[in-house]
Amino acid sequence: MKNQKNKAIISIVLMTLVWGGTFPLIKIMLKYIPPMPLIFYRFLSAAVICLPFLIKEIRKASLKTILKLFFLGSLLWLAYITQTIGLRYTTPSNSAFITGLYVVFTPIFALFFTKEKMTKNMFFSLLLAISGIIFLSNFSLTKFSFNPGNLITIVTAISCALQIVFTSIFVKQESIVFITSVQIFTVLFLTTPFIISNKTGNLPLWVILSIIFLGTVASFIAILAETYSLKFIDPDRASILFTLEPLFAAVFSFIFIGERFTLKEIFGSILIFIAMITVIKNNKNAHQEL
Repeated sequence: MKNQKNKAIISIVLMTLVWGGTFPLIKIMLKYIPPMPLIFYRFLSAAVICLPFLIKEIRKASLKTILKLFFLGSLLWLAYITQTIGLRYTTPSNSAFITGLYVVFTPIFALFFTKEKMTKNMFFSLLLAISGIIFLSNFSLTKFSFNPGNLITIVTAISCALQIVFTSIFVKQESIVFITSVQIFTVLFLTTPFIISNKTGNLPLWVILSIIFLGTVASFIAILAETYSLKFIDPDRASILFTLEPLFAAVFSFIFIGERFTLKEIFGSILIFIAMITVIKNNKNAHQEL
């Protein structure tokens, strides 16, 4: 079991590395393709990969199982759609910070749905992680307002937290590949109506190849890794490890698109890294070992 949990930690690190690397890539791609078609084609390419797995598993799945996994996929879709819409009305720094609040919401939902209580060490790690996100996102309380974009993005954080918690519940009952496949097809299905009025035109070859990469690696494989990790790691602990994503996003944005890496962002990155190490170290000897 310990070996499996160590593999789960590695899966999260690799998953957040991939997702963090997609931030600068998507930022450049959005100059050539609107957000909704990008999400649609991304999950279309992912659906092609997981179609054989879906066909194999769905034959022996009950309607109740399909519906609960459709609900899980709806949470994932809601996170994507609200973050995209929210960015039209708020700043990237506010969006990054508010989305990162799923670190706070996840333990709350975990307590409610799985009866998992937060330890003192977890609370300390949570404070470190949320402080790191504040510095990393350059969030400013004085400039913050409850505009529509910020309110919509709160839904993103809540959706992410619920998706993490319910994945940790369902993965103990269903196949990892089946959970991943249904989520991908759900996002694809629910995104379809939003691309009817969006014309993409002729896309450069590198954009098409990037969409395939986003679908296969950053969607199918990454969601598969997330699902696998949540089979062995509690959702509140996993959510803190997931904060590596904005850290990697900042690093890749600095490397590939020349975004400044300020002292505040460096300090925030250090806090997130310490939070991650604290979670791993403190849970080696905890009642439920990582």
